[in-house]
Amino acid sequence: MRFARWPGPRHDIDDRGSMPLAMLLTTVVMGLTAIMVPIVVLQAGSTATVSSRNSALDAARSGIDVALGQIRTSLGDYTKLPPCEMASPAGADEPYTVSIRYYGASGVDLGCPPNGIPVTAQLSVTGTGASDTRTLSATYTFKTTNENISGGNIRLDQPTSPYLCMDSGGTRRPVSGAAVKMEECDRKPDSKGKLVYTVSTDQRFAYTEFLYIKLVNSESPTALNGMCLDAPVPRNTGDLVTFKPCEALKTARQQWSLDNSSNFRSTTNGVDLDAYCLNLSTPGKAGGSLVIGGCGGGSDQRVFRPQASVGAGMAAAKTPTGESATGQLINFKQFSRCLDVTNHDINMSYMIVWFCKQAPNGDVSWNQRWTMPKPSASEAQAEVGRIRTTGTNSPGVCLRSPLSTASNVYATVKTCTATGALDNDMKWKMLGDTGTYATSYTVVDFMGNCLTPTDLTVDNPDTHGDGTAKTKVAVCDGSLLQKWNAPANLTDPDTLTNTVEK
Repeated sequence: MRFARWPGPRHDIDDRGSMPLAMLLTTVVMGLTAIMVPIVVLQAGSTATVSSRNSALDAARSGIDVALGQIRTSLGDYTKLPPCEMASPAGADEPYTVSIRYYGASGVDLGCPPNGIPVTAQLSVTGTGASDTRTLSATYTFKTTNENISGGNIRLDQPTSPYLCMDSGGTRRPVSGAAVKMEECDRKPDSKGKLVYTVSTDQRFAYTEFLYIKLVNSESPTALNGMCLDAPVPRNTGDLVTFKPCEALKTARQQWSLDNSSNFRSTTNGVDLDAYCLNLSTPGKAGGSLVIGGCGGGSDQRVFRPQASVGAGMAAAKTPTGESATGQLINFKQFSRCLDVTNHDINMSYMIVWFCKQAPNGDVSWNQRWTMPKPSASEAQAEVGRIRTTGTNSPGVCLRSPLSTASNVYATVKTCTATGALDNDMKWKMLGDTGTYATSYTVVDFMGNCLTPTDLTVDNPDTHGDGTAKTKVAVCDGSLLQKWNAPANLTDPDTLTNTVEK
């Protein structure tokens, strides 16, 4: 039988040529496959490495989140802070280890567990992936109600060295009932070998809004609010002043008001000042105890000079609208100092920024008690007004700007009425939180310059006879010296800062 031929063109195939071509194609494909295999393997390995590193980073971040959570839930009771070494639970998908160090004021290492209230915590967290580890470090800043009160020494005003300072007897945690001593103020050599005054833990005190004199970082399980100066009520001359746990509510026996003579005056009812003050038992003698005694002069016995970092006491209290409850103007950089009519003398050639005066009822001396424009959130909309004080032997005076930033001119006062037209040199604007750090909490004169004290940190500062700053105006620069009645946490950094990979 013959088969009909399929219609269409004829394609003759030479079987003798088809086999070599097929072999060539197979060889090429196999060669390409051999080349591609290591590339695929390499890419797979690289992907696994990236995945491992990402997993390690995620684990480290998880560790930071866990540590922060435990820190935040412990706020208010430092004894419940997380331990210094932690790790993820066994079998965790994102394993990590955490190391924490707690630091107090001036970077003092508080140990583990911390033996006082920390200012910062340094976190180091290592996360583990399939084949890699990654470590993150970060700084946590604790937020408290007195961030600007780092504490300082409180010394007698005796005119000759060595000066005497309040002292807790070489410990940050004196026992309840321990006497408060006056010892030589701490000194150490600087880079040139010259002895300079420093502040150690046993001489670091803070002056609180309750008018307590508190030993900084003295908190403990038996003294949750720290240790404060205390004397019995009723009081008698010679009664010993001791350390006792600070009371949680205002208590008269722990209240001490800095008065016009720079004495720490007593109160027995929490309202009125009485006739007793803190005294050194033996004037001018190191190692003596503080006792209850008389008030007035006595530079080596009862006249005290707190450092600017000690705090502003009740002067820092605010009204519900954020204004000063006592009518005082507190400088932020010199946080224990307030705008003051020098020596109660309205004819002085300069005003000063003196130790903030105190009274348990808030009624401080007229030369620091001012009426002023309400703080504004906008300089353009701020009220232009007078900063005025009046009192016994004062006809009523207003703060006067020299309208010049020259170095040898100062702010003064001159008589003025409570209302009516103002000369340009008595026109001021009070700025609160403007939303811009540089302009917030400033006092601005008619020329746009800012009220500022002279700088006490420079060599040979320009000061009043007792070492307090004079008052000037200067070009507004956003510095802390030019901020008044600012909240204590004005310069707080973000809670978690300096997060970097080691």
